[in-house]
Amino acid sequence: MITRTASIGVPVTDQEAALEFFVGVLGFEKRVDVPAERGRWIEVAPPGAETVLTPYTWLDHHDDQVGVFTRIVLECQDLIALHAELVAKGVEFELAPTESAGGRFAHFKDPFGNLYVLAEL
Repeated sequence: MITRTASIGVPVTDQEAALEFFVGVLGFEKRVDVPAERGRWIEVAPPGAETVLTPYTWLDHHDDQVGVFTRIVLECQDLIALHAELVAKGVEFELAPTESAGGRFAHFKDPFGNLYVLAEL
């Protein structure tokens, strides 16, 4: 039986820049950062979260995967305030906070063009 989602891979072109973005801009914790066969194995997550994101550069066909809509939804308590904070830090939003069925949502990009959803549910 599957018991949980442990990690979600995020294709990036620069692991150090990804680490700076997730930790320095979004406020995630760095959980793991160790050498791997081709690059590094990095795990980051919001404080207290169980599932981690793993920014990677080393898989085959990697370049075709960077800059996509990840379908990763990151939940927050105050989307309007977080949106303002991230805009002030230079984060690019493709969709400003919008009311929708079930809550408020916004879409933002990481430095590599990957698109994420912020949700206040």
